[in-house]
Amino acid sequence: MKKYNEIMKGLNAPQFPGQQVKGMNIEQIRTLIKKQNRIKGYTFSVSTGTSNFNLQLSGTARILLGLSLIPQSEASAEPIAIQGFKRVNSVTFKVNNEIVIESVNPNFLGNFFQNDEYYYLPRPLSGTDELTITFTNPGATEVVNLAIYYI
Repeated sequence: MKKYNEIMKGLNAPQFPGQQVKGMNIEQIRTLIKKQNRIKGYTFSVSTGTSNFNLQLSGTARILLGLSLIPQSEASAEPIAIQGFKRVNSVTFKVNNEIVIESVNPNFLGNFFQNDEYYYLPRPLSGTDELTITFTNPGATEVVNLAIYYI
């Protein structure tokens, strides 16, 4: 079996951003890194009724790209992609009091109805934003995983 370095040599990929463009200084590389996507994950235990959660992003967040929801895997023979949400039947998402998603079944915001990594919802951010997500669950407690994508 080839060693890792021998395999990577053939890919010709730089180890650090900015190395592929010669002549960039450290400040230019930092600016490049600040413009790259970031992801923040959350896990919620959504009990029966309506549950509200406040979401905190980095103070450097400037653009909300979107989100993705997926239920926590349960002991089942079915793969998670087939299971979907079984109890949570509605989600509402607000960014700075703007209702971005209102009363939508969370299965629409996961891997069932999209080919992309996340559901695209671009919004400007200031670093002091108020993001809230609300779940409605008429059944037993369900665990929800959320990923927020931003720059």
